[in-house]
Amino acid sequence: MNTVPKDFLCPITRELMINPVLLIEDGRSYEKSALEKWLQAHNTSPMTNCLLKDRRFVLNYNLKSAIEDYQLKQDKINSLTRFRQFNIKSGRLNQDFERYYKLKIRISLLGGSNVGKTTISKSIEFGEHHQTSTATVGPDLIYFYLDQLFEDEYVVVVQLQDIPGMERYEAICDNHFRHCHGAILISDITDLDSLERLQLYWYKSLQQKGMDNVETILVCNKIDLMNQCDKYYRRTYIQRAKYFASEYDIPIFHCSGLTGENIQIMFKQLIMRILNNSILLQQLKQSAIRPAETIRTSSVSTTDSIHLIDRSDSRNSNDNEAKSNCC
Repeated sequence: MNTVPKDFLCPITRELMINPVLLIEDGRSYEKSALEKWLQAHNTSPMTNCLLKDRRFVLNYNLKSAIEDYQLKQDKINSLTRFRQFNIKSGRLNQDFERYYKLKIRISLLGGSNVGKTTISKSIEFGEHHQTSTATVGPDLIYFYLDQLFEDEYVVVVQLQDIPGMERYEAICDNHFRHCHGAILISDITDLDSLERLQLYWYKSLQQKGMDNVETILVCNKIDLMNQCDKYYRRTYIQRAKYFASEYDIPIFHCSGLTGENIQIMFKQLIMRILNNSILLQQLKQSAIRPAETIRTSSVSTTDSIHLIDRSDSRNSNDNEAKSNCC
């Protein structure tokens, strides 16, 4: 717990001062209301107990400014602490959040076919293991929101893009490379080739086509199947994964989309890395969705579009329609 600087506490009340004043004769600062009350009942200094010849005091502007800066910093720390306790929610946005600006984060799941991208996306969405055997045939978009406000004024909405891993779909996914703020690079821990292709194609494509400051995380998926691999293979895979992660300074997570192990932790850390990236955060704030607009946070197919609706325009349209139907 952070300790309040001693000079910021009133010697009389022992509480943080709001309007610090300097008692001219003893050179000490006190909370104004506390000092006024003291001087009504005493003719001595609250600190030295010496008789006061001069009872005048003046506002201590420098101390007041320092206390306000301290309070502002503490408010930011407390806000960030609260935000770090967020939970990932799917479905309709909480009505209490409608009046806040919204930061829309785009995260892409990248990796070859059968590495478990869709299983991971479902594990994030449902918060538990969710097995699927259907291959993704086009970019699948899933929306989430965080149940804590960021900086006490922004709702964070996350668009998770499940990119198909089959080669014939790679050309249609370029747009998702260009606009994502974060990427989850996924390899199959039982398939060493998936790790090599992740490095040679997916990460390379992200570097060439994506934003300069995109945040990435390496996920070694299917750790629930690790015991099925021999010791030599496991050692080889782990060494190569560590080398890949260290070469590009990427955090590495060993996860299981099937059991949900480490999935939520990994996803939350990526969100925090994006919000802690000052360049990405500035871009997100510049394109923040206004409170008058709405966004769907449920799963949508690739043919669906995201509609940002200005409620005032909607009301005007309804009024005009009503007038046109009037006799």
